[in-house]
Amino acid sequence: MDTDAFRKHLEESKSGFAAWGKYVTEKINEGASQKLGEEGIAMCFKIPSIPRLKKIDSALGKIGRKGYDNPIAQMTDLVGVRYVVLLSEQIDFVCDILKSEPTWLAEVSKDYQQEIETNPKIFDYQSQHFEVRPKNNFEINGILITTDMCCEVQIRTLLQHAYAELVHDSIYKPVGQVPYKAERQVAKSMALMETTDELFCSTMKLLTDVNKPRNQLYEDLTSIYREKIGGHHLRPDVKTSYAVLDEFRELFKDGLSAEIGRYIEGKQYIAKKVVDRAKTNLFFAQPIISFVYWAVDEIDPDELKRRWPLPGYLRDIEVIFSDLDRKPSY
Repeated sequence: MDTDAFRKHLEESKSGFAAWGKYVTEKINEGASQKLGEEGIAMCFKIPSIPRLKKIDSALGKIGRKGYDNPIAQMTDLVGVRYVVLLSEQIDFVCDILKSEPTWLAEVSKDYQQEIETNPKIFDYQSQHFEVRPKNNFEINGILITTDMCCEVQIRTLLQHAYAELVHDSIYKPVGQVPYKAERQVAKSMALMETTDELFCSTMKLLTDVNKPRNQLYEDLTSIYREKIGGHHLRPDVKTSYAVLDEFRELFKDGLSAEIGRYIEGKQYIAKKVVDRAKTNLFFAQPIISFVYWAVDEIDPDELKRRWPLPGYLRDIEVIFSDLDRKPSY
């Protein structure tokens, strides 16, 4: 295909590539949202993922540099989107979403883990790349998407992204001479980043392991709220719930979730009061509320009030004391 024909193809297909890139991005975002929720998404994805079209002049220039004879098939980055995650272990999470989507074929075009295994002594530019093509022709808002359209999806960590932004264009796509010393410095920086990522991953695993009982109890309390009180009243603020659970960790024990569930069932007036207040009071819309009622009946009122970790909700704990006919001495 000559340059003029390829330019014409790009101009005619521009809206299709844009629609395809948007479709791929939305599908990945939907899969991530279902598994992680809004707060999980914020923790995982550190830079907005926005599909971008390759500029026509840039695509034409690439033909000459690469010697493509069939650029429609060979140029896989006419539209692309990049996902930047916090840690390397989260790369697999996005990969799994890509591989499980039934409407497209996702082929790995660059696997940094495999490259590390093949060349363990080399510290190099890292990023996971996929070529994503639709399994069948279809339309999006009247725009035809064809099976030869490829969306390149890059997945990298925040550290890898910083590395690529700083040195990739200068070292791996040089516009001039690159001295040996510069290459050596870059290799050393990549080695340092790999080590840093490993330390971060290990740290996060330690935090996850030590907080597993708390996190599981939070999930159980969310289920208790939905089943015993009413899920449509929930407006979870994880930090609020974690603050309470962290303060009263000594109350954790086997079977606690079931005990709290029975407690709420045995005092049915609690659910009614929570529902009435949750409409206007955010604290009563938290999964932690059933734990708080239970704890007020378990702990000396003076101690609970003294240790209460949420000063903005001090009046609300007083209301719960009143509901249960419990009263601190001060």
